[in-house]
Amino acid sequence: MELQTWVGNYAYFRARTSPDKEAIHDLDNDVRYTYRELDRRANILANHLAARLAVAKGDRIAFLSRNRIELFDAYYATGKTGTVLVPYNARLSVDELAQLVASEKPCVLFYEDTFAKIVAALKTKASIKHYVVLPDTRESLPDPNYEEIMADGDPTPRSCPGLSLDDTHLIIHTGGTTGLPKGGMISHGAMLFNAMNEIITWGVSHTDSAHLLLPLFHTGGWNLLTLPLLHAGGRLLINKQFDPKTALKIIGREKPTFVFGAATIFRMMIDQPEFAATDFSSVKWIMAGAAPTPVNIMEKFWDRGIRFVLGYGMTEAGPNNLSVPAEFITRDVIREKYASVGKPMYFTLAKIVDDAGNELGDDQVGELVWSGPQIFSGYWDNEAETNKTLRDGWIYTGDMARRDKDGYYYIVGRKKNMFISGGENVFPPEIERLLYELPEIYEACVIGVPDEKWGEVGKAIISLRPGHTLTREKVLAFLSDKLARYKVPRYIRFVDDLPKNNVGKIENSRVIALYGQPED
Repeated sequence: MELQTWVGNYAYFRARTSPDKEAIHDLDNDVRYTYRELDRRANILANHLAARLAVAKGDRIAFLSRNRIELFDAYYATGKTGTVLVPYNARLSVDELAQLVASEKPCVLFYEDTFAKIVAALKTKASIKHYVVLPDTRESLPDPNYEEIMADGDPTPRSCPGLSLDDTHLIIHTGGTTGLPKGGMISHGAMLFNAMNEIITWGVSHTDSAHLLLPLFHTGGWNLLTLPLLHAGGRLLINKQFDPKTALKIIGREKPTFVFGAATIFRMMIDQPEFAATDFSSVKWIMAGAAPTPVNIMEKFWDRGIRFVLGYGMTEAGPNNLSVPAEFITRDVIREKYASVGKPMYFTLAKIVDDAGNELGDDQVGELVWSGPQIFSGYWDNEAETNKTLRDGWIYTGDMARRDKDGYYYIVGRKKNMFISGGENVFPPEIERLLYELPEIYEACVIGVPDEKWGEVGKAIISLRPGHTLTREKVLAFLSDKLARYKVPRYIRFVDDLPKNNVGKIENSRVIALYGQPED
């Protein structure tokens, strides 16, 4: 076959290199797909999109689905057709989905039949030309069935002439913790360099494997281990949704070499009785991202002899930006630098700047900014927000950070979540990190609330582990021994649960809406 372009045809190149190597194991259905099969399925879908649905380069192809093989068909098929994959979060309301559809104008929506009621409501509010059902419950629905496409489709190889690395391949939505999610445009080049960042920095090879723990509507679902492994010829384990017991069973049975997830995922794992008996011997390291990870979670893995470290990223900048080089440092250094989110990855440029944009030195706190070939191209149909975030080729993260003398970075807090008490800057993560040292605490979030004398004071919202009790006085006494007086929260509020987004990150905006007032 003569390819008209190499861009976007990664399924073909990997299949050419290792056609019979297992690529993806669908755990829900116990089906294994080779790289040859991935390329064949992608060609079938690409030809269906082009010939049957008349999609053209740049058209958007939307999905409303949990993690399943059809999303990988679509990733490779959109590369072969020059179309743009838009995975939506099924936890969004119908009105939110309708707003995104109105802006992004997908010409086809593939949806899991589990979400048929959501789609039926969406059809009354949004205009999409084609709908295709991904079968799961076997419910009878009027829209065409994806299995029929695969059964009768054309596997002739396909590529898109004129496609370049600057063309958008995915629209990935930001977390949406402060309103409607924004659609980050991720180019073919950004996706490729993200994968290379991991392959080179972490030494990912064809012998490696991982269980996908994050959703594929999230940047971490695609870019953290998933696509790097598939580029390198490794093995990926998928199932529709995360379950801690299942995840532990898979680690013991399938022997993955890498594990990546959010703090909430690992908190749920260590709470399972099966955790103590799980065989982690195959795992080179475990990395947490998406939200700050309490040291008491990390210690549970360290005590098992597991290299547990942190990383940092964001939809707009990768997310492969910072990671602790777990395989290249000692366990003592891992413990010493436990609060660090690591060093810049291979292609990543990073610096810390003041409000005027001047670069700061070691141990000075400023805003973390990024550049490199892995960054996004801007927000879909939102020039104003793009210009706020992307300036002169640098992504302004809104995260306040410092870098130590050894080149390790530490996230101090969100610029907008910082509060000022009596003229002093207070960064909640510093306080939260200490709160997690109390064994009774399950989750904690610190916010600033109005105060007549000091302008703002701290308020800690805390949930406790089941069966544990804790008093306000004990919390304050513990913090008073470790923090400057102005940093110690004035108010302590105990709650049953803290609001979180789809990847387990505590949503500050909702915490503030619920608890952002002083208390008696």
